[in-house]
Amino acid sequence: MLEIKRQAIAFEPEEVLELERIITDQDREGAYNFLRKVIYNRLSASQQGRLKCHLDGEADPAQGFKDRNK
Repeated sequence: MLEIKRQAIAFEPEEVLELERIITDQDREGAYNFLRKVIYNRLSASQQGRLKCHLDGEADPAQGFKDRNK
């Protein structure tokens, strides 16, 4: 899951041309592929190593349960 925050993405010249082609041709499948291949992958890569699961806590939940039930 991606972290929800403001992010800037820089496009290569060929990506701008591809985006212009998608808009001009009204290519839905091409738009989806562009979003998945370029935008989502780039956002995901920029957050690599910083993503955390909402279930990851600071403490060990099993140890906390064990300590409370002694």
